[in-house]
Amino acid sequence: MAYKEVLRVEIAEVVRRWQAGESHRHIAEGTGLARDTVAKYVAASEEMGVARDGPPPDEEQLSRLAALGRTGPRQAGAPTEELLTPWADQIHQWLMVDRLQLTRIRELLSERGCQVSYPSIQRFVARRNWLGRNPRTVRMEESPPGEVAELDFGKLGMIQDPETGRRRTVWALIVVLAYSRHSFVWPTYGQKLEEVIEGLEAAWAFFGGIPRYLVIDNFPAAVAGADALHPRLTRSFLEYSQRRGFIADPARVRRPKDKPKVERGVQYVRERFFKGADFRDLSHMRKEAVRWCLEVAGQRVHGTTRRQPLEVFDQEERQALLPWDGQPYEITHWRTAKVHPDHHVACQYALYSVPSALCPPGQQVEIGLGSKLVRIYHRGKLIKVHPRQPRGGRSTDPDDYPAELNAYTLRAPDRVKRSAADLGEAVAAFADRLFQGPLPWAKVRQGQKLIRLGQRYGPDRLDAACRRALDVDLIDVRRVERILTEALEQQDAPSCPDPDPLPAGRFARPGSVFALVNGHNPMDSINPTEGGQP
Repeated sequence: MAYKEVLRVEIAEVVRRWQAGESHRHIAEGTGLARDTVAKYVAASEEMGVARDGPPPDEEQLSRLAALGRTGPRQAGAPTEELLTPWADQIHQWLMVDRLQLTRIRELLSERGCQVSYPSIQRFVARRNWLGRNPRTVRMEESPPGEVAELDFGKLGMIQDPETGRRRTVWALIVVLAYSRHSFVWPTYGQKLEEVIEGLEAAWAFFGGIPRYLVIDNFPAAVAGADALHPRLTRSFLEYSQRRGFIADPARVRRPKDKPKVERGVQYVRERFFKGADFRDLSHMRKEAVRWCLEVAGQRVHGTTRRQPLEVFDQEERQALLPWDGQPYEITHWRTAKVHPDHHVACQYALYSVPSALCPPGQQVEIGLGSKLVRIYHRGKLIKVHPRQPRGGRSTDPDDYPAELNAYTLRAPDRVKRSAADLGEAVAAFADRLFQGPLPWAKVRQGQKLIRLGQRYGPDRLDAACRRALDVDLIDVRRVERILTEALEQQDAPSCPDPDPLPAGRFARPGSVFALVNGHNPMDSINPTEGGQP
């Protein structure tokens, strides 16, 4: 094994720094020598009579100290460099192509008869700079029990989806408690708000409580604006954090050290839980993930704490978490919209009425979309609640319309009818048909469009188009617009000529031919080859 010879001047510097009051660690950092080497020369100096508060060593003493470094290389117990060199290409393949961890590489080498320690493999890889240069880090003070949890997403791989018959990408939502290092894994197909909250609800049920702070990644469902100093959460996720009682703390973009306890968890879950396992579907995978968190990840000796995460969690952290009530949480999506002249707002391709007395048309409102209810707020005040409607649906309360004429009733159905009567007799008849029904206000937009068509194409053309639409009972303003666009109102309606009478059939047969007698056709007994008339 190669060794480094310590020069005389380096030995003198070690003794000088030691006499100056520096510790062995500071001397090692200042000279570049190992602490054991520094301790060896300091101990030898003391044996030679060199005092820490006395004069520096003389020439004879320095010569004797320098001779200690020329005794030859230290005999190693196991030549790990020679053992690992034949496996260099395979280790590089596992590390750079297969992306295996060093712990897994050590297990694979052991299975193949190469018994080496983990630090030996780590030094072997570091000497070849296969993992890059590790920057200097500072260990932070540990957080109290139940104080902080860290969340991260990581891609696991592909599994078969029985519902679609196709392979889909599976992600892992991982939550790690900072104090005990106890973790929870929730496989999911995506990172939408519903999927994130579903995973967090499962995590709180798994832990039996909620931490006070949750360090999250900058995924769009939770973070609306990523900023190093003032990150902005989405309103839906902020409301969820308020409901559950934790404070969300987004990490900085591309700063994995902001959540170091969960950052390596993605690789650990992929290597020890996902790879090589067989899952029937996503539900089976989630059940296996809970078992794996309790029996494997929770029972291992953590590399930093040197304790079992599940044991630390049960003894010290479980009781420190915030209580979790177990009540299901209803997700609310928020939108902003403007009240239209017909006293409705459009949201998710559905219409909802707004009380005109509380919010006149033209005002901005906030809409909270729940799974069953839609809540409308104006200036922070709840003004209307509607049942959730599907795409194209409408929820209208007649009491939301104004009770008497005001500045906004100029667009009312009566006003539209009067304007339509000025454009022609057919236009007036079309407007009357348009506003028939219990809620004429719902057709105000179409009535306004009808009046604008008269302004664009002229009263005469609009009257002709409405007459043509009435002839075929087509009460649709968009179809009237199409008639005007293609100038179909000028064309005469095509006349269908009377059909010619059918010519006498050459082989016509009387109806008796097809009659059945006792279930049989009597004509079947006639043989055409014998002269029978068919």
